[in-house]
Amino acid sequence: MMTRASRSTLFAGVVTLFVTLAACQPPHSVSTSPEAFRASVAGVDWELVELDGKTAATGAGGRRATLRFDADTTRVGGFSGCNRFGGSYTVDGDSLRFGPLAMTRMACAGGMDLERELSSALEATRRYKLSTTQLQLFGPSGSIARFSRQIPQPSRSPDT
Repeated sequence: MMTRASRSTLFAGVVTLFVTLAACQPPHSVSTSPEAFRASVAGVDWELVELDGKTAATGAGGRRATLRFDADTTRVGGFSGCNRFGGSYTVDGDSLRFGPLAMTRMACAGGMDLERELSSALEATRRYKLSTTQLQLFGPSGSIARFSRQIPQPSRSPDT
């Protein structure tokens, strides 16, 4: 017969086992088809908040780097810290790869390091995890970038 202390210890062990097993699961995404992915991410700016496990720096003019996915195609674009970029992507399940990205070539006093790091992260992306407010990118060795969905601000009329 188990004592109350034995049952508590057993319960704690089972809970710990389930938490550990859940933590070992690979990241998964909300959407599984390319169409569902596009519908989930398109039409809003995704603002870079974390890069290589650190809070992301801002780029030229204090602007954050962004990603924006097109709703009707497999095209992506954004601001990388100094320049604008555009290119393609492929998605299959939780696999996400960015194709070659074209970039404008302005020189900026700030944002060039951010631009290089973000470009490397996008090139290294192999899979993603998507929630309603966060898009996290993973490379071969783990998390490499995290973006936050930007909620569009309502237009203000000139009278307000």
